[in-house]
Amino acid sequence: MLWIVATAVFAAIVVVAIVVRRRDDAPETLPARQGADDGFFDTDRIGRTANTAILIGIPVIWVAWTLVASVHMVEAGHIGVVYTFGDVTGQVEAGLQITAPWQSVRSASTQVQRETFQKIDAFSEETQDVFITATLNYEVSPDAIQELYRNVGPSWFDRLVESRVLQIFKDATVRYKSVQIAPAREEIRTSVRARLRTELQPFSIDVVDLLIDNIDFRPEFKEAIERKQIATQDAQTAQNRVAEARFKAQQQVETAKGQAQSVLVRAQAQARANRLLSQSLTERIVRYEAVQKLAPNVSTILLPSDAGFLLPNFLKPTSP
Repeated sequence: MLWIVATAVFAAIVVVAIVVRRRDDAPETLPARQGADDGFFDTDRIGRTANTAILIGIPVIWVAWTLVASVHMVEAGHIGVVYTFGDVTGQVEAGLQITAPWQSVRSASTQVQRETFQKIDAFSEETQDVFITATLNYEVSPDAIQELYRNVGPSWFDRLVESRVLQIFKDATVRYKSVQIAPAREEIRTSVRARLRTELQPFSIDVVDLLIDNIDFRPEFKEAIERKQIATQDAQTAQNRVAEARFKAQQQVETAKGQAQSVLVRAQAQARANRLLSQSLTERIVRYEAVQKLAPNVSTILLPSDAGFLLPNFLKPTSP
């Protein structure tokens, strides 16, 4: 459009210059010519020079302008969308491209692009405010750029993607209670990504990935959660102490039971040994054991009259 306006202006200037040139070339009366030449400057000569410069310069400028308007550079990883009088009429590949001078080219990226959404305002099942920061990686099919710009326009991201991201996150978090949202972070991310892919696929917009960078709540809610966690931890600590005291008491009871059982076992064993010993003792064995306990150099021993037994005569006599 700008080239057309410039062409019209240039053409008008050339037409005016041609008209002026023809008028100057027309025969004039001598007094008029003499009057024009009596000045300090030769205005007729200056006018003709300026007129000639216009007639030559304007076409040169128009040709240069046409070349500039016709040549376009499209960067790698982009597609050039061709506009003709405001309507999308085609697309060109990356590189140096030449179009009609009245056409314009708008560059559109086909690379994987990244968009971060700061603090998406959602809410939980109990209507508690939830603020989510998410990053979306997306790309557009190169074959669909022309149709996307024709049907939706250059602002297709704002119209198709942004509004869907905001709404789908709200629909996802409302299914969870506030305390469940953080643990269900991966489930929410997966469900939102799957729905985005389904809804944007008809427009040839591919959702490469969706990441949840942060989940936040209002300060008062976080303080309440923190107080509840502290109370829960304190209660758990008290329960642990009670359980530890019970365990120690039970240990002491079990130790006492073990000691009592050990004493009982030893007593039973001793009693059993005593019974066996009493059953096996005879008078000869007693006398023999008594003799074995005597010192080796004992040759005479005195016993009370009521001792009940006498030592045998096989005691060794002392050496003279």
